[in-house]
Amino acid sequence: MRYLILPFVICLALSGCFSNQNGIVARTSKIASSEGEPFTLVVLPDTQCYCDVQFEQSAKKWGNGDLRQYFYDQVDWILESSRRLNTAFVVHEGDIVQSDYPEEWEIANEALSRLDGHVPYCLSLGNHDIGIVINPDGKGYKSGMNRQTRFDDYFPKPRFESEAWFGGAYDDTMANAYFRFNPSGVKLMVVSLEFHPRDEVLEWANQICQENLDYQVIILTHRYLSRDNTRISTGTNIEGNNGEAMWQKLVSQQANIFMVLCGHIAGEGYLLSEGVHGNQVHQILCDYQSRNNGGESWLRYMTFEPKDNKIEVFTYNPSLDTHEETPNSRFKIGYQMTSE
Repeated sequence: MRYLILPFVICLALSGCFSNQNGIVARTSKIASSEGEPFTLVVLPDTQCYCDVQFEQSAKKWGNGDLRQYFYDQVDWILESSRRLNTAFVVHEGDIVQSDYPEEWEIANEALSRLDGHVPYCLSLGNHDIGIVINPDGKGYKSGMNRQTRFDDYFPKPRFESEAWFGGAYDDTMANAYFRFNPSGVKLMVVSLEFHPRDEVLEWANQICQENLDYQVIILTHRYLSRDNTRISTGTNIEGNNGEAMWQKLVSQQANIFMVLCGHIAGEGYLLSEGVHGNQVHQILCDYQSRNNGGESWLRYMTFEPKDNKIEVFTYNPSLDTHEETPNSRFKIGYQMTSE
C-alpha cells in the first residue's frame, strides 16, 4: 500500500435515519459532533453512458439497451450504506450526461434527487454537459464547444443555497460553487469548478480559498489529470485552463488546498505535488466509462480515519457488489489528522 503524509485535522459524522419512497434506509445530512469518528466521501465519476439516450452510442457499443439502472444503483447504494460508512458528502466529477439532452438530464435528476435532504452532494460540469453541437447529418455531435447547458434547468442554485453546507457560487448558476462543513470544530471545503475553468473563475476560487483560510480545501473539476499521473497540458475547444494551468494559477498557490478530484480521462491516476507553501496536494483521477456497460456502476469512495491518521481509498461496484483490489484502485493515504 502507498502511504503519504498530509497534516490536517478532520472529522465528519452524520446522525439520523429515514426510509424514502423506495424503502431505502439512509442517514440524514445532519452533522453530528463525534470527534475521531471515521467518515466517508463518495466520488461519482463520469455517468454519461448511463444517461445516453439521444444518440444511444452506449447501447450500440455494449448492446445492453438502457444503462440508467447503473446510475440508480450507485445512488441507492450511497443511501443504503450511508449509516455504515458515515457518508458525509458526495461529489460528481462531471460528464453527468452524454449530450446535454433533456431526457438525459431527467435521468440524472431522477438519480441524484434521491440524495436531496439526506446526503449532501455537489456536481462538476464536464465537456459532455455543455456546448453540444449536432453534426449536419444529425448522426453525431461535438461536445464542449461552448458553455451553453441545460444543467441549471435541472440543478438550479435555489435547490442548494438553502442548505447549511452551501457556501456560495461564482454567479447565479451552480457551474462554480463551494461547500463548507464544520463538524466538531474541524473545517472542510469543496470548491467545484467548471470544465476548463476560465481565468476569472480561477481568480474567484483563489479569493474563496483566501477568505476561508481555516478550511482545508478539495478542488473538484472534470479535466485535470491523465492516467499516466501527469497533469493535462493541452487545450480544448473553449477558452480556459487545462490541468497544468490550474495547478500554476490556483492549486499550487493556496496553502489550504490538499486534494484535487477529477474524471474525464478513462482510467485511474494519482499525483502527489508540493505547493508553493510546502503543502502536499493529492491529485486523484478516476473514470470507468470505458469499462463494460459504460462503467457498470463502478465508483470510488474514500474513508477518512482520524484515529489512525489515514484515508482508505476504495473502488467499488454496487451493481455487482464487488471491490477492485489492484494497487491503483485500492490504496491508503496516510497523514496526520490530529493537531500536536
